[in-house]
Amino acid sequence: MNSKWALLKGSDIGPMGRGQSGKQKVYEVTLEGAKVTCEWGMAEKTQRQRSVKVFSNSQAARLFALEKVYSKVDRGYRIAYAV
Repeated sequence: MNSKWALLKGSDIGPMGRGQSGKQKVYEVTLEGAKVTCEWGMAEKTQRQRSVKVFSNSQAARLFALEKVYSKVDRGYRIAYAV
């Protein structure tokens, strides 16, 4: 089963924050069978960083993807959509 989550967050500004004022950060998690692809960067730009992990089975991949989504929500991201 394939799934995708898109998460958004405003840039962190302040003494410990990174990013540009008024910009949105995006984090996407895509689950395809036993493969999880994570992409992140500024929502205003098409160029993003990417990480791909392949697991031994789809259940392990799904668990990793959900953990990644929940960890981002804990860090202030909001789920824009999930399919």
